[in-house]
Amino acid sequence: MRRALVVLLALLMMPTISVSAEEDPFNMYIEEDVVIHPGETLPFRIAWHNLVGFERHLSLNLDSADEDLEIEGLPVQGKRVGSGRLGEMNINVTVNNSAPFGTQEFTFSLSCIEVPDWSENYTVEVLVSRWSDLKFGSNNGSSFYVQQNVRTSLAMNVSNHAGFSDTANLSLVSSSDWNFGFTDDEDGDGFVQSVLLDGEDEFINFWIDIPAVIDGAPLAGTGPTFILQAVSTIDRRVSNWSFSLEMQTWHNMTIDVVEQDLSLDPGANGRLDVEIRNNGNTPTFLVAELNLNGEKSDRIESNGWIIAIFNAFEFQSLQPNESRIIEVGFSAPDSNSGDLRLQFSVSPQGFQERGSVVSIGSMITWNRGGVLSVQPDVCTSVAVNTTCQIPFQINNTGNYWDSFSLRTTDVNGITASIEEGPWGMEKGAIEQNIMLSLQTIEGVVGLSTGNLSIELVRDDGVVVDRINIETFTAPYVEWTWQDAEFGIDSKNRLQITMTVRNDGNIEDGLIVRMSTSYYTDMSFVPPENATFESETEFIRSFEMFEIPRGENFTFRAWVQVPQDQIDSGVIFLNITAHSRLDEEKPFIYTSNASFDAVAKVKPDDGGAIDSIFSSLAIGASAVWAWKWIFAAALISGLLINKSLKDRNTRLEESARLKPQAKAIDQTGDWMANFSENKQEVPTPAVSPQVSPESFKGMFGAISGGHKPSSEPLAQQLVGAANTVLDHHDRVVVKTKMDGLAREISVGDISRPHRANVALPTDIIPITSRTVPIKKGKDNVPAMLDLDDLNTDLEL
Repeated sequence: MRRALVVLLALLMMPTISVSAEEDPFNMYIEEDVVIHPGETLPFRIAWHNLVGFERHLSLNLDSADEDLEIEGLPVQGKRVGSGRLGEMNINVTVNNSAPFGTQEFTFSLSCIEVPDWSENYTVEVLVSRWSDLKFGSNNGSSFYVQQNVRTSLAMNVSNHAGFSDTANLSLVSSSDWNFGFTDDEDGDGFVQSVLLDGEDEFINFWIDIPAVIDGAPLAGTGPTFILQAVSTIDRRVSNWSFSLEMQTWHNMTIDVVEQDLSLDPGANGRLDVEIRNNGNTPTFLVAELNLNGEKSDRIESNGWIIAIFNAFEFQSLQPNESRIIEVGFSAPDSNSGDLRLQFSVSPQGFQERGSVVSIGSMITWNRGGVLSVQPDVCTSVAVNTTCQIPFQINNTGNYWDSFSLRTTDVNGITASIEEGPWGMEKGAIEQNIMLSLQTIEGVVGLSTGNLSIELVRDDGVVVDRINIETFTAPYVEWTWQDAEFGIDSKNRLQITMTVRNDGNIEDGLIVRMSTSYYTDMSFVPPENATFESETEFIRSFEMFEIPRGENFTFRAWVQVPQDQIDSGVIFLNITAHSRLDEEKPFIYTSNASFDAVAKVKPDDGGAIDSIFSSLAIGASAVWAWKWIFAAALISGLLINKSLKDRNTRLEESARLKPQAKAIDQTGDWMANFSENKQEVPTPAVSPQVSPESFKGMFGAISGGHKPSSEPLAQQLVGAANTVLDHHDRVVVKTKMDGLAREISVGDISRPHRANVALPTDIIPITSRTVPIKKGKDNVPAMLDLDDLNTDLEL
């Protein structure tokens, strides 16, 4: 049930196509006539298109045909044509050899098996014609070289060899988009007619516009193919002549992109890109040049500027429409101003007139700048009567030498001075340790703020940097003892009355303490508004707050003079005052008083005995307090002693059980073995003894008597002999040279190596000596007269 429901829904969702039986089921495509020659068989095409959404069957029936016609290839059954499909078939039409020239016809009908009411009848005219014979004066495949951007005119003759007159309809066909046409085409329809008698020929003139070479196309040696067609009006036969056009080489260079002019720092260098392109249709070598006031080169120097071309790669060809980026480098002089403009040209090698030229340039930009910097957290406060210095430094951040100076502005609450300069600084230079000196203003209140500004100024007055300094006057603590009075009162007390004054530059407070050299009673009598411990009987310290600068305040103190000392002495009362703002800087005042000793009393003997027993009791209690420590130390010692004894016992047992090992010779003692006598040393034989006199006599008897050495030859004789030998050497050398020259003159010279035959024989030296070398005169001594030599030898 579920499957039936799915099928039903699918059928409902299918589109509904309504077809009327009266509609034409087919569109037919059938030619109205056909041209044929006697005895010839031609195919005749019948095409159709099924228009409806169902499969149909097409039936073809031959109704009639003239007696000279024979129609073959008709389908026996209907042709099946699918829904919306195209189809075609060919039937053969044959004309008898004896058929007369003229028009004949045959008829056939088409019907649809599914639509019986539909049928169509067609009559086809068969034109029985003579054979035409139109020929062109050249074979197919001709090729012509053409130049770009010109109109090329061509002419081709067409002739009639049919044996009777004919009219040729001529047209030019090509798949390219080039413009072309006939010279005699007056109406511009792209056709011309030529009436030709039998055996007559006529030239057909036509033209083709050759496009310009753009972006490397058309490439050299390439081009479209054209077909010149001649259609006979007799039998519609088509005669073709095909030819192709090939582009000649076209060398051309263009400059497509040029970067903006360079902006350089003084003494710096940079490069700008120039994109060039081979806009010709053949690979080309380029020539890139710079032109400055008529001077052409790939490197030019002018007024400190240096301009050169980089990455031109002139020995690497550029393919058609290929681009290359050439860099033009500029090196600026070390100056803060200046510019240069020149021309850059690029052209194909050997075709300078087809190049491109652009104007390029560079200018020097002087960027002036400076930075003023200061060490942080220095002189955040300035003490009174001192000079605080802050180190500054100047950095020339510009791109050229510059001059800077410093100045102080907006100074308030402080005294400031600084070295103003000026300083001449190179690019990137730093001037260090420029000190700003700060001092407080006389009489200013402590913690008063001060501020100022330090400006970095160029030589033209422009402020390039500014630093604000903020500080304050440090509190100055200064307390002065103005007055002090002391004395002994009726209670045997040392009384002190003191007055202090705040000579600092700010409100301050004091912390006052007292001490004495003896343990006795003492106390302050604090002033009004003082802070102290009120619960104690004796006041040993007190504090005072917010005492204005320049004001005094008074306080009193006393100390009880000792009366129970066994010796006389002096009691000292020390009063120490600390500022609340600077506790590390105390103010001390000391007063003293002398006192007498009391009468001495002799102690009795019982006191000594009591002292001895007291010492013994103290010692016993100390030992009892350390009893556990002593016990632990004793036990530890016993355990350590027992472990040592056990260890010695184990070592002895191990040594007893270990076998005796043979001593091994040490490596370092091998030399000592040579000192051991392992065999007897042989006793040398006694040599015979000969006296010196006997040995001398025997030697003289064998060698003969002593002969004295001959005297050396005279120096003049040795020189004469050397002169003779040198003369003979020169004669031998000259003889060899004369023989060699004689061999060369008669042609008997050495032959070149056979590998040298490949070397060119018309080499022209490209260098020549420009500076002649002056040869010095040889100082040849006069020839020696041999007669004089013989005379000298006789002497």
